[in-house]
Amino acid sequence: MEQSSYAVGQAVFMRTDTPDYEEETVPFQTLEDLVKICSQPRPGCVLEKVVIYAMPNGEPCALTLGFVAATKGQKPDSLAHLPSQE
Repeated sequence: MEQSSYAVGQAVFMRTDTPDYEEETVPFQTLEDLVKICSQPRPGCVLEKVVIYAMPNGEPCALTLGFVAATKGQKPDSLAHLPSQE
């Protein structure tokens, strides 16, 4: 299999340490990269989905694998120590 020089997908993590749950995306080029990315601990993040890109017959398409995760929520008061993003 030929290794490409561009990303073939991205892992999308949801930031649980911010009130707005912003997304953090990490691109990958191989299945091995994806395994490394998803198996490393990421404090304050939960894997939300994996998106894989392809160009069959020159037509762009993507496969999205979504995940449902249960986490113990934080009360808004517990986020008071976070710096303001204004």
